[in-house]
Amino acid sequence: MKVTIHQPDLLPYSGFWFKMATSDVFVLSVHDQFQKHGYQRRVTMRGTWCSHQLVGRPSMVPINTVEVADGWQRRIVDVIQGRYAGSTYFSTRGNELTEQILDCEGRLLHEVNVAMIEIVRSMLGITTPLVVTEPPARAGTERLIEQVQMVGGTSYLAGQGGRAYMGDDPEGRFAEAGLELLWSTHRVTTGDSIVDLLMDEEAPMELVLKQAP
Repeated sequence: MKVTIHQPDLLPYSGFWFKMATSDVFVLSVHDQFQKHGYQRRVTMRGTWCSHQLVGRPSMVPINTVEVADGWQRRIVDVIQGRYAGSTYFSTRGNELTEQILDCEGRLLHEVNVAMIEIVRSMLGITTPLVVTEPPARAGTERLIEQVQMVGGTSYLAGQGGRAYMGDDPEGRFAEAGLELLWSTHRVTTGDSIVDLLMDEEAPMELVLKQAP
């Protein structure tokens, strides 16, 4: 069973959805440490940041303890409407997306982002189940191995960015745990939010699933 793991980012780019669509289980890593300048709280739309307004100045705390300021639904929708109102598919997908975001509930950062991830997952037609594990005890690559084992996985699909932080010989470390390490072959067409593809492309999933030659 192929497992992938990702933090619950804010309306993330296409590579996030590639990993979800091509795995058997998608683990939302809500226990990871919040990163002030990370993608849990911000994403680019049309090349400019769209960010959550947070309560206080959280630092060195788990993602699932960070609180988003009231009215986040309206703020996100205002950004989407402002940047995509003239897009090809705004009158259809744009209205569907913004109406559902306005109906979302949640106060904590992971709740808010997962609510929007669920909306986009449905719009893209992805059926891979989303799960949250118990808080892992380990760190680094061993933390990933632990989470894969928690859900009974046999392989782990990593993003290409994982090469920068997984240390030496990650394939060997996974193999020692009886797991196979796979690397994403997603071909990135834009580093902007998935909202770009939803608003601009007739078949956004074709680009989500596009692989590098």
